[in-house]
Amino acid sequence: MASETFEELKVFVGFGSQDAANLRALAGPAEPLLPEVVGRFYDVIFSNPQARNVLQGGDEQVERLRETLTKWLVGLFGGVYDSAYLESRFQIGVTHVRVGLPQKYMPLAMEVVRRSLVDGLRTQSIPDLDEKLRSLHKLLTIDLTVMLESYQQIRWEQIRELERTAVAAKLSRAEHLAEIGQLAASLAHEIKNPLAGISGAIQVIGDSLEAESPYRSVVHDILGQISRMDATVKDLLLYARPTPPQPSVCAVARLVPRVLSLLQEEPSLRKVQVEFHNSHPDATLYADEGQLEQLLMNLIINAAHATADGGAIHVEAVCRGDRTLLIIRDHGIGMPPDVQAKALDPFFTTKAKGTGLGLAICRRIADSNGGSISLESEPNKGTVVTVDLPRHVNGHQTRDT
Repeated sequence: MASETFEELKVFVGFGSQDAANLRALAGPAEPLLPEVVGRFYDVIFSNPQARNVLQGGDEQVERLRETLTKWLVGLFGGVYDSAYLESRFQIGVTHVRVGLPQKYMPLAMEVVRRSLVDGLRTQSIPDLDEKLRSLHKLLTIDLTVMLESYQQIRWEQIRELERTAVAAKLSRAEHLAEIGQLAASLAHEIKNPLAGISGAIQVIGDSLEAESPYRSVVHDILGQISRMDATVKDLLLYARPTPPQPSVCAVARLVPRVLSLLQEEPSLRKVQVEFHNSHPDATLYADEGQLEQLLMNLIINAAHATADGGAIHVEAVCRGDRTLLIIRDHGIGMPPDVQAKALDPFFTTKAKGTGLGLAICRRIADSNGGSISLESEPNKGTVVTVDLPRHVNGHQTRDT
């Protein structure tokens, strides 16, 4: 806290040289009262369970705090209120933050001290006592303000440190993902062309076989595995070098049914039921429609893989302010916390044949379209994936809902 602010506080409450002289005059009468003031203060502290719980250091900690309080009380009547005095008051506030004393107790504690000092001083014959007590009141008000200011400054420092840590973590993750992307793109390009050549050669071999040849099934299996590898390469390229979105206004009531229609022949969806609930028939999204189709397909197929035969998947659209939420809910096998924490990371998968890029691609699509994706899951109860996307253009709603 700057010394200029300290001087400003003095001016604000009208604290001047006469007040300093008044407090010096109270030093003698106040000295024998200090042990009683300290004792009453800690009686109040220990009578309050929340305040008492702060003091976890045992008798040794309490004794140190008693000494600190006594030193602070002596300083009230020292008559010198300069930068050193300011710093000592500020550090008391810092100590309170460190031991975990909630800020709300500061004014209450100050009132206990004020009342104890005034009651004790009024038992003595002190000339012009009311005037001297007014000076004491001014100084206690300044002290309280300084201590509360220390709380604010320490909290801001803690917030800034948390922000710095979060930014550093985000940068580290971004750099890590960039490296993964470069590696993925390189591998995909190295694999793609030879894979196409192998596929063509196997097809030629297959076409040359007699219809009754036992090797035709082998060729068919090889082509199936090549097709799976080709899909993996496409995922790698899609993740490593995503196409910039071309946003437009998309009607949810048209988008979701079209995706469900495209998925009708998907093997994993033939034994489950997908239901679409649209609470807001006029709901819109401002995003790349093609990318949203891919995002929804990935999420619905994922949900189908986790759902037992005959189970149901629920897709819901909900409008909240200028955002639209697309919610995909299944009642499948769910995920334990450790898997849930990594589910959106690239190349993380629990599937024997998975690439670990499906959810990562969904996350990238949501991010690049100004949205976000989150999931909640519980083993044996299912998973809820929520995609939060804008439904406006340049800050204006696309339609009233």
